[in-house]
Amino acid sequence: MTPTTMNAPEVRRPTLDLPTQALVDDSRVREIDQTVRESWSELAAISIRVRDKRLWKLLPGKYHSFDDWLMDAAPCCRATVYKGMGVLSVLAKDVAAEDIAQLEIGNAILLAQVSPSVRRDPEVLEAAKSGRHSKTLRETIKRKHPSQLIENVVERKFKFTESQAAIVEEAIEAHRTMNNPSTSSEEIIEMLCAEYLDAPWEDSGYSNRQRAKQIETSQA
Repeated sequence: MTPTTMNAPEVRRPTLDLPTQALVDDSRVREIDQTVRESWSELAAISIRVRDKRLWKLLPGKYHSFDDWLMDAAPCCRATVYKGMGVLSVLAKDVAAEDIAQLEIGNAILLAQVSPSVRRDPEVLEAAKSGRHSKTLRETIKRKHPSQLIENVVERKFKFTESQAAIVEEAIEAHRTMNNPSTSSEEIIEMLCAEYLDAPWEDSGYSNRQRAKQIETSQA
């Protein structure tokens, strides 16, 4: 006789009415958002410890370097971890750990760019902890500390084909590998564009920037 296979009983969750479901989903999204916000500083702190104490050498994976370990442990957020490590190293000198944990990484990066006295300004710190929108932080710094020369952010959206995107990503990763792993994509693109503008145009003695302005002037 063939034994009867017993299936595990299906666990049915109680059906929620729509207003309750809305509140549950809203709460969960906010919980996840807070976890994401706080995780960069924890990841950075752990990675700094693994790097400085050379803990990667004690792991069973037989890693050849800290970067080798990080590439294996956090391949999707490696660039964010490197940037977070740099930012945390700066902020830890002037900002309490409990305050850093409340910073979204974009605001943390901006806070790391200003002087220590500005970072210690209670109003600036509160603006930095106010949310993901760095506009509030930028406006606060510009109003109270105009000497910091904080720039507004201009958003640009590009739509690349797959082959174009592959070239852009390869160039960015190559630049990080050969220079600074924590450099942002925006900074790398700016540097590549600046190099092009300053490069000589043929054998004319002019740069591409100068030649372009000559053409613009002649067409005006």
